[in-house]
Amino acid sequence: MKAKTILIDNLPTTNGVLYTVPPNTRAKWILAFVSNGTGSTVSDVHIKIENGSTITVLGSKSLGSGDYIELEMNGGYVMLEAGYEITGDAGSTGISCILTVEETPFLVSTA
Repeated sequence: MKAKTILIDNLPTTNGVLYTVPPNTRAKWILAFVSNGTGSTVSDVHIKIENGSTITVLGSKSLGSGDYIELEMNGGYVMLEAGYEITGDAGSTGISCILTVEETPFLVSTA
């Protein structure tokens, strides 16, 4: 298992890929921290899981100046399979995001 933290200084204003699970890997998504470092409210903040279909994790949220959202699983996690993507966007610039995942390679057995 390899822990990995992804830092996104500025969420894109159109849907962008923040993290993709590498081939032959599963990833436990254990933390998302989204914050507004601007001096004004930013609306339409989204975080999604994409895998051929879209699952909205955080949808159309507004964050005031200095506000943040922390999605911590408290011992739980979201299991992401190879090729799954975490995507995100915000209505304007200034929204930062931290994602923490634990990557585990697939184990192949021929027994």
